Amino acid sequence: MDRYTKRLNLNSIQNACFAALIALAAVTWEIPRDAAAATYVWIWLEGQILAGIKLIPLGQVSGQRLLFDLASAIPEAITRAQEVDDDEIGATLPNLAIASSLHETQRTRLYRS
Repeated sequence: MDRYTKRLNLNSIQNACFAALIALAAVTWEIPRDAAAATYVWIWLEGQILAGIKLIPLGQVSGQRLLFDLASAIPEAITRAQEVDDDEIGATLPNLAIASSLHETQRTRLYRS
């Protein structure tokens, strides 16, 4: 039980991405790598489906059904991801995504007021 009472020292962390914070929690609390990866993938998948519910609109029930169906693929996705060599990993453009999200004239918005 001692491993769960350890506190994360977040005061010294600045500008950390969500994946890094999940990794920090996993190391601090000695969470197995596969469980930490499953946590991260679940959070990502849930966020994507929530966006779909708001953008498509997908609907709450359909979104929950889709989340349930796709969740069963998480363990295999983690296994396959661990088999990928570093030179096979593609690049991402997080700053482009952030800049795109700040554009005030976008046609579809996740949150309407």
